Amino acid sequence: MLKKLLSISVVVLLIGGLLALVGASYMKRSNQKVNKLVVRVFGNDGTGFLKKEDLEKTINTEGTLLNDRLADFSEKSIEKKLNSNPYIDRVDCYLGLEGEVFVNVKERIPVVRVYEKSNRSYYLDENGTLFPIGKHYAPRVIIANGYFGNLKQKQLNTVYDSAYFNTPLYDLFTLVSYIRKDTFLNAQIAQLYYNSIGEWELVPELGDHIIKFGSMANMDQKFENLRAFYQELSLRSGWNDYQIINLTFNNQIVCTKK
Repeated sequence: MLKKLLSISVVVLLIGGLLALVGASYMKRSNQKVNKLVVRVFGNDGTGFLKKEDLEKTINTEGTLLNDRLADFSEKSIEKKLNSNPYIDRVDCYLGLEGEVFVNVKERIPVVRVYEKSNRSYYLDENGTLFPIGKHYAPRVIIANGYFGNLKQKQLNTVYDSAYFNTPLYDLFTLVSYIRKDTFLNAQIAQLYYNSIGEWELVPELGDHIIKFGSMANMDQKFENLRAFYQELSLRSGWNDYQIINLTFNNQIVCTKK
């Protein structure tokens, strides 16, 4: 019985000591101050929409971050502040063991720049999100223009929003997504045009011709036919011999020479 009581006492003392250590460690960490801010930007090579220095200023607006106690620090408040930036896709903020504040930012990756008839312009990113052009950076992406109408774009809407169900924006994103997945097409197709009768036309990088794509019907087959045509064309000269490459007919390509 005595041995049992001694064993219980030892366990209680060990638990009490452990809790005391945890409490002391918590108090020490709570009173510790932020000692370093580390901002990392992913998705660009240093020449994108986002600059690390600007993000640091946004995070440390009042210049007092390095004097804040860890107990008073809020990762969520920093994430909320940065998420208001239209060029940021995702933000992840957390504290390091030595009091560092780590902020990982993923920049939006534009896949197409849209020009409307009103000359308004904006980007779609790889997730179909609409976001504004930048003042100091213009990436080289596919251009899209034509009769899109007044799409009433709001910042950070996506092509999946109901406001765009009856517009060409979703189809545009579908076309661009397909093109980007194909190495040859991604290098060859420079521009997409949505004409006045609701059909798509493609402008190539190489060759002085227009590709009449038509509607979205049979999209896969049309692109397969186009790849086959270009493969045949690559075996001979004549990239500039054609005026129109028409993909709108079933299972065939109709070409118009100059």
